[in-house]
Amino acid sequence: MPALSYVTPELTLWLCFAVLTGLVVWALLTPFKAKRRVVTGAPDASQDVALYRDQLAEVTRDLERGVMGQAEAEAARIEVSRRLLAAVDAEKLRATAKPAVSPRRVAFLMMLFVPLLAVGFYLTLGSPDMPDAPLAMRLDQSADALPLDALIVKVEQHLKDKPDDLQGWEVIAPAYMRQQNYPMALSAWNRVISLGGPTPERLAARGEAQIYAADGKVTEGAKEDFRAAEKLDPLEPRAQYYLGLADIVDGHKEKAATRWQAMLDKAPKDAPWRASIEAELQNLVSPAPSQAQVEAAGDMSAAERTEMIKGMVANLAAKLDENPADLGGWLRLIRAYGVLGDADAKAAAVAKAGKAFASDPDALAKIAAAEKAPKPQ
Repeated sequence: MPALSYVTPELTLWLCFAVLTGLVVWALLTPFKAKRRVVTGAPDASQDVALYRDQLAEVTRDLERGVMGQAEAEAARIEVSRRLLAAVDAEKLRATAKPAVSPRRVAFLMMLFVPLLAVGFYLTLGSPDMPDAPLAMRLDQSADALPLDALIVKVEQHLKDKPDDLQGWEVIAPAYMRQQNYPMALSAWNRVISLGGPTPERLAARGEAQIYAADGKVTEGAKEDFRAAEKLDPLEPRAQYYLGLADIVDGHKEKAATRWQAMLDKAPKDAPWRASIEAELQNLVSPAPSQAQVEAAGDMSAAERTEMIKGMVANLAAKLDENPADLGGWLRLIRAYGVLGDADAKAAAVAKAGKAFASDPDALAKIAAAEKAPKPQ
């Protein structure tokens, strides 16, 4: 028997649409089917009428046989007659009542118009003439033309065939970082160092991946990588920056300031990270005032001191709205909100700063560090 070659991809697509539409119609008709079962299964009032008439006749027979007294028989007749009249009224109401809309008519209209509306929307808003784009075809492009996710898939396929390709691992490791898949980035950098040996750049990149994988915490493993990178190259910028952050966490702000100032003194004037380090250093030397510093400024009530802090922070926030490229200002604002304990405003500032420096990984790292900074005591 020949294969069903006439079942084309287009026909398969429309068959799928038909099946899905049928399921939707079936689901929409379910309440009508349930309603019909309830109505047909309801007791018939005419049966009650016959039952109460038999009861009246039974009362008369019991009275004639002397089983029931005259007073009891009269009371029973009154009660049964009352129920009989109610049953007769219900039977008349049921016989004359008509539904406002026939369920069958509604069901027929739904079966007719739901598929027509679905097809109409698809033909209007969809793209039935668009050719298919298989994954292999989408990946068969140069690396520069591929979006990030497609690039990662392509490199992953390549590394399955050639797991010892050092260049492939060096390409995919930073791609994982951009994708915010930090555990995979850390694994990729481990592979890079295993295949190609440690260099200052590779060690610093692996240390950074460890920090992001630990939700912004400078771990001991990351410190070891940064110290090893520093031994190989004392000017490695990422290692120096994160070691400075570690100094701040350990309570050695002066040491961090000295480290970062040494970076600036020895770095080229056009270093891409210079502005970020200068802003960080300025924030470290002249941080946003803490509550303790404000309290020492004069004799104020607690409410007045709080209002003064809020005013300073509001002025800083307004300046940043006008000049969102001020990284140091964002770092001060984030930490100031930390001093105030305003978690919502802090989160909003972090989001705005992240949007302003979305293309600057070093700036994003500083913003994340400011967000994780503990509230001053």
